[in-house]
Amino acid sequence: MTENQYIAFLGILILPSLVAEIGKRLDISEAEATERLYRSEFYEKLADERLKLWHYSPVMLGEMFETAEKTGEIPYPEEA
Repeated sequence: MTENQYIAFLGILILPSLVAEIGKRLDISEAEATERLYRSEFYEKLADERLKLWHYSPVMLGEMFETAEKTGEIPYPEEA
């Protein structure tokens, strides 16, 4: 998958659900959730296809984002 294809994949399939999850978790508007996500280090990691964060559910990604917002560190779940 090229970088452009991956960014399109994120924008269509992952980000809408993730933004809604972040808004719900942090009790903020989707517009604010979108802005906070795009400005975050977490988004930089999510946008890096090599890290494969896209395979986590929006709920898991929302939890990771929320933790990163609170602690400044991105928690990476252990693989089973």
